[in-house]
Amino acid sequence: MSGGKKYIWFDLGYTLLKLKREESFRNILSDLGFEVSISQIEKAFHLTDKLFMRKYPGVLGKSRAFYMPMYLGNMIYALGLRTDICPLFLEWKKKLENPFKVWAPFDNVKNELKNLVSEGYRLGVISNWDKTAVPLLDQFELTSFFDNIIISSEVGCEKPDIKIFQIALDKASVPVEDCLYVGDNYYDDGIGSKNIGMDFVIINAYSDLGVEELDDCNIITDITQLREYL
Repeated sequence: MSGGKKYIWFDLGYTLLKLKREESFRNILSDLGFEVSISQIEKAFHLTDKLFMRKYPGVLGKSRAFYMPMYLGNMIYALGLRTDICPLFLEWKKKLENPFKVWAPFDNVKNELKNLVSEGYRLGVISNWDKTAVPLLDQFELTSFFDNIIISSEVGCEKPDIKIFQIALDKASVPVEDCLYVGDNYYDDGIGSKNIGMDFVIINAYSDLGVEELDDCNIITDITQLREYL
């Protein structure tokens, strides 16, 4: 093991797992008469995610019915389209109904977790997620990499509340200075880590795009860049 960190905590969504959403969204738009490239849709999703993280903290963890119409409105705006949101919402809602069909690990995640464990690091999860979190990790054969999996719906508190971080530290019996947190949402992951005194890095696939306001954190584009902060 190199460096000073001994325990690495991970978020789930858009840190270890991603939605398989671009192709299906393009198909829905095509049915509505719009032809948009996958790269345009990827960037629109990214910018909309970051906007909601910044402007509406915690909303993305709520029921999709609560925020999705406004989310899709921002998507359509980012793509420069004009269409009725209602049929788009109904079709998109159907696509996301089964989490076990729409979530998948990033391509390099399993190999990187395996390497980190082999190098002697202890790994854990701290995530704002519902009861599907552990079954999803099981489905993708990721569960065994983690010593502790702390899920908000199971412990009754969520990031950025420091309570969920303290629960994780207590269960792992590890001092905060030995830990590094890896997440994609500065306003949940970064602020929560900072408030409890834990070092953190933010994964942002498009470098600083969508997070230009951040000036107090390290940003990496994927998990393979993690080692320089360990």
